[in-house]
Amino acid sequence: MGHPLHPDLEERLTGLSAHDVAAALAEFTYAGDMTDTAAYSAHVQATLGELLEIEAQVISAGVELIPGAQRFLGYLSEHMPVAVASNSTAQILDVKMRTYGYAPLVRTWVSSEDVPHGKPAPDMYIEAARRLGCDPADALTVEDSAAGAQAARDAGTKVLIYVPDGDTASAPAGYGYFESFTDPALWDAARIWVAALEGARAAEGAHSPEDEPPLVEAHA
Repeated sequence: MGHPLHPDLEERLTGLSAHDVAAALAEFTYAGDMTDTAAYSAHVQATLGELLEIEAQVISAGVELIPGAQRFLGYLSEHMPVAVASNSTAQILDVKMRTYGYAPLVRTWVSSEDVPHGKPAPDMYIEAARRLGCDPADALTVEDSAAGAQAARDAGTKVLIYVPDGDTASAPAGYGYFESFTDPALWDAARIWVAALEGARAAEGAHSPEDEPPLVEAHA
């Protein structure tokens, strides 16, 4: 947007809603009188509009998907209900889900406009669990940002953190960590988890996926 970002600011903004990012960037870029609330509010809205336009252009141009993520999600969705929770706006998230091929793999997706507060507030994950018909305590969230991890933890879900650079020391606190969706250890853990779920369902005489503990996945 014409202004270099300090790494600390970039990290702080990662995982926040477009509106929250716009508000932070507007404060950083506004050159007017801060006491002029109308002018400042207009600057925030202009910044938000620019952000959404850039995001739409990125989607239109195409992005490289995280290797193995879609296959992993597809495997889990065959055995349990899955939702996506994203700080994207409803329109942008709908386009992402359908353009990138995730829509057929999940039961529902929750945008920042579907809840009173986006991440790092827990609202989004609470709503995702509600739509899946489960207690958040029975859900596992896959996250890749500090804001998202905080939201998922505060909602009461277990949190598995995706750390592509392998730096778990600086990653947000989670239930566990993994570096790649193609990691054999991750797949082994998923198969063990699925087998345990299916064993529990068989013992209880359950046959519907609605009875299975869900996965709530973050989405940028």
